[in-house]
Amino acid sequence: MSKILFVYPNKEGYPIIPLGISILSGILKHHGHRVDLFDVTFIMTERYDHKAREKTGVVKKVDIEQYWGTGDKLDIDEEFRKKINIFQPDLIAFTVVENNYFMAKRLLQIAKETSSALTITGGLFPTIMPDLFINCSDVDLVCIGEGEYAMIELAAKLDLGEEISDIYNLVVKHNGNIIYNKLYSYYNWEPLVFQDWEIFDERHLLKPFMGKMHRTGFFELSRGCPYKCAYCTNRLCQEIFKGLGRYNREKPIEYAIKEMEYLKRKYNLDLIFFNDENFLTMKNDRLADFCENFRHRVSLPFFIMTRADSLIDEKKIRMLKEAGCVTIGIGVESGNEDIRRKLLNKNITNDVYEKAFANCHKYNIRTTANIMIGFPFETEKNIVESANFCRKLQAKSLSLAIFAPYHGTVLRDTCIEEGFIENKISEDIAIINRSILTMPQLSKEKIEELYLRFNSLVYD
Repeated sequence: MSKILFVYPNKEGYPIIPLGISILSGILKHHGHRVDLFDVTFIMTERYDHKAREKTGVVKKVDIEQYWGTGDKLDIDEEFRKKINIFQPDLIAFTVVENNYFMAKRLLQIAKETSSALTITGGLFPTIMPDLFINCSDVDLVCIGEGEYAMIELAAKLDLGEEISDIYNLVVKHNGNIIYNKLYSYYNWEPLVFQDWEIFDERHLLKPFMGKMHRTGFFELSRGCPYKCAYCTNRLCQEIFKGLGRYNREKPIEYAIKEMEYLKRKYNLDLIFFNDENFLTMKNDRLADFCENFRHRVSLPFFIMTRADSLIDEKKIRMLKEAGCVTIGIGVESGNEDIRRKLLNKNITNDVYEKAFANCHKYNIRTTANIMIGFPFETEKNIVESANFCRKLQAKSLSLAIFAPYHGTVLRDTCIEEGFIENKISEDIAIINRSILTMPQLSKEKIEELYLRFNSLVYD
């Protein structure tokens, strides 16, 4: 039996159970290992992401302190040392995205100062930047891509004291060298193992939605978006995993339903969110299978995200409505067709968006228009154009963000080439209401002003 301590350096303080950790914890426990978690979420005294959204008016205000608290006001570093000393892990596993990189880096240093346990980093940022992590003196291993098979093998070999330098998907420091191992084929969800939420504070389940708190579960029916939008890392991920099979793959419907049935009962859920980046990439027969089983066996309201061009077939929308879909988040990004096509590599016309939103409204499904502002070369006029387009679409709600040039995206390269950003990791990229681009045609201050005004431009 190995002892694995997961670290969730959630510096934004927004409660949500990350699928990666919950799935890996469930699998490791299934194989007989001990798992614990160090989670900074409820130690953080600010909920930066949620507070920014409330300030814009795009979400209804909820007394979140009543449910989430105001932060435990503890010393994060000292609490982490205590957790390590009490649990005495064999492996300390960090899930890292670019937003939480600096906190993860600090905690990695503490882990090495406090324990002889191996450290491993996984998640999106290490996957696209493995050299950055493996060349850090506080990191022993990097997991590239999905971690299910790699973590099963790693935990077993640590338990038996066997050599770990040849485990697929891992980049390993070994005898002064760095070994880049081959990649496993994609995880196939066999055998069926449920997410493990026991290691998390149950406050993570409480999500504000339409002005009320709901006990919310996050689930997946698929992994891997097949598109190559310029602001997203999926293009690079498709290249990294080329040759492993179909990048967009689907979880068996029966497995997904059984997991939701179990966790609904255990945690008294009343809302479901699907993490799938494009829920409706599935074919109609699979959608029909899902909707039929979900309606009769789970029977909860649910929220999905999908592309506008997947919402033209009214039959799909009718099935979703009958199954209990209450909101569909649709990636609009910009109201300017040329910006979407030429800059964002998202070739969906305004007519398609208008049809998609109209179809959803016809079946009384609430729509959320996902919008970004502050793109490279964007002007104030373009941002107002986006607001006017949302008004025309009659979007029932907005999800608004200031563009962030993440590593691994085409637009980050564009920003560097144009001198809009420096080629370095920016701690400010995690701040939802702040731009890190310096552009001649549109100042940071103006972007932030328009961010705060955008909701009123649409609805007032």
